[in-house]
Amino acid sequence: MSDFKQEFSTWNVRLYHISLLLLLASIPLSKYTTSAAQFLILALWLFYQSDLDYIADFNSSGKPLYIRILRLVSGFLESILKSLYSKFKSFFHCRAALILPSLLVLHVIGLLYTSDFSYALKDLRTKLPLFLLPLFFSTGPKVNTRTLYWLYFGYAAAILAGTIYRIYLFLNLPVADTREIHSHISHIRFSLNTVYCIFILLYFIFLKGFLTRWQKILIASVVVWFTFFLLYLSYSTGISILVIVSILFMIYKSLIGSDRRKQVIFLATGLVLLAAPLLYFHSVVEQYRHTEPVNYNKLDRYTTLGNIYRHDTIHFKVENGKYVGLYICDEELDRMWSKASRKPLTDLDGKKQLLKNTLIRYLASKDLRKDSSGVAQLTPKDIGKIEAGLTHANNSALFDIRTPIENLLVSWDNYKYHNNPNSSSLIQRLEYWKASILLLKEHPLIGVGTGDVPTAFELEYKRMNSLLDPQYRLRAHNQYLSIAVAFGILGLCWFLFVLVYPTFAQKGYKDYFYIIFWLILIISMFTEDTIESQEGVTYFAYFASLLLLARDRNETAKAGD
Repeated sequence: MSDFKQEFSTWNVRLYHISLLLLLASIPLSKYTTSAAQFLILALWLFYQSDLDYIADFNSSGKPLYIRILRLVSGFLESILKSLYSKFKSFFHCRAALILPSLLVLHVIGLLYTSDFSYALKDLRTKLPLFLLPLFFSTGPKVNTRTLYWLYFGYAAAILAGTIYRIYLFLNLPVADTREIHSHISHIRFSLNTVYCIFILLYFIFLKGFLTRWQKILIASVVVWFTFFLLYLSYSTGISILVIVSILFMIYKSLIGSDRRKQVIFLATGLVLLAAPLLYFHSVVEQYRHTEPVNYNKLDRYTTLGNIYRHDTIHFKVENGKYVGLYICDEELDRMWSKASRKPLTDLDGKKQLLKNTLIRYLASKDLRKDSSGVAQLTPKDIGKIEAGLTHANNSALFDIRTPIENLLVSWDNYKYHNNPNSSSLIQRLEYWKASILLLKEHPLIGVGTGDVPTAFELEYKRMNSLLDPQYRLRAHNQYLSIAVAFGILGLCWFLFVLVYPTFAQKGYKDYFYIIFWLILIISMFTEDTIESQEGVTYFAYFASLLLLARDRNETAKAGD
């Protein structure tokens, strides 16, 4: 029986670690397998270190079969109950393990003064990983360094498969918005996972004695591919966080190191990473705002077909240093466009913008006049881009960083001059944050409660007379503000404590993997409701629990050295 127990325990731990890998691989790919993996972990966790003596009793002879079955069932139930008692006792005696579940308790307290229990219960179900994963990781089998490394390699393989699949979709489907190629997980969540994986793989490249030279070259090529993926699809959130975390980590290394030469190199690299994007952004803004003086008396009044041009500088501003509204002939635009496309110019494009305005801006980006001659020079590929909602001819250019910045500037002008926030997700966030601050002023101490957040935002947008379209009237898109709106200043203070306390109490700041995860998390929360979705809360709870609670502290790698 002792041999059976040993073999059962060994396989239980192996399968448990495999289920951890399945959950980790599911985080960047699918919320459906994420749920299934957690059920598998639960089953294996229940049997971990459970008493198996009832099996020996079943195999004993001389007793009727029904007696042995009854004893088997009762023995099984008794074993499970003892296992649960032991694990929960250990869990409640581990102060660090109770930190994340306290956020779930905060949401339960918020039920006391909420009115929408339907949404509140849905929100509580979403937040369950904040309780379950710390419970599993703190009382289940420990994860040694080698197992941790293989978990991360499996994670990288899942993200690699996800990036290849999404590039394939992007190249083979008429995509107006990259969000369309992310059906099972938010494109922002996926980019955050990709950024974290880049830093994980960089660790293995510099880790001595673990990988061969060719293995490191292979990993380096995957890092290059992930970076290419973020740039090619213009994932601004992922790119921004990649740069910001790199800067902060370089500055951090320059402060804690003892080698003066390395400190200088880290600091210089961090400053370059900080200065380069700022200078580039400034140059794009300067070029975008700079316009050559126009002598309206010298502008052509007629097209080559003899129709009158209109020069509209009221509705169309300057883009990329050009007056978009010059040389417009509506009659010729309508006639020539009807020959090139089945969609009338009065329709909306793939991004819900007026198709005619998109056409005018696209022609301006190619320095073409908005008449029959300009439309005639458009290729079928150009027509497809315009119908999809692309306003700039270089929108799909490789590593096109300039165009998203220019589009942001256009959206800012629309917001500044016309109070229209709908054309950019970043500009929409300004409305979300404005509404959040107003709600916080109305409910400063304890917020509106767990279930009333969507209703509170809906009413606040009406009070603000916001011009946000109904489909864009969303929550704060800032995790700190979301917590503050729901639970007030008191709830926000506790949330910040939950984020900061384990980092120092458990010395997470000494762990390379944890400090990178933590930086990505707290930065992403400024522009995202990171833990308000299943994939986001699982990402948070999984890595925090894995790195702070599940590591075998007797055999933990000296990460970050």
